[in-house]
Amino acid sequence: MGQKFTWVALTTAALALFLMGSGPARADQVIGQAPAAALLVEAQYWDRDDNARDAVRQGRVISPGQAKQAALSSYPGRYLDMSLAGQTYYVKIRTPDNRVVVVSVDASSGRVEGAR
Repeated sequence: MGQKFTWVALTTAALALFLMGSGPARADQVIGQAPAAALLVEAQYWDRDDNARDAVRQGRVISPGQAKQAALSSYPGRYLDMSLAGQTYYVKIRTPDNRVVVVSVDASSGRVEGAR
């Protein structure tokens, strides 16, 4: 009985560890360099929304890189993620004190509107 219990417990623990760590690695975690990570995130961003690319080309909104720089200049830290909703970029940043803030940047003017 004890040997069977030990086998079941070890198998369950191994399966749990496998499932927790089985997700795909993000390229910026593997590469670990900010410029490469920024390029990757920007490329993924454009794949999701071709309309945003057209808006940047037509000059209606600033580029994601400009929004990222505006957010980081007001809230220094490590860039995590970005999305565009309507006329606002939402830039997720991890601050030096390990908080995560979402910075709102006006897509037409590039003005930082605030953070939450």
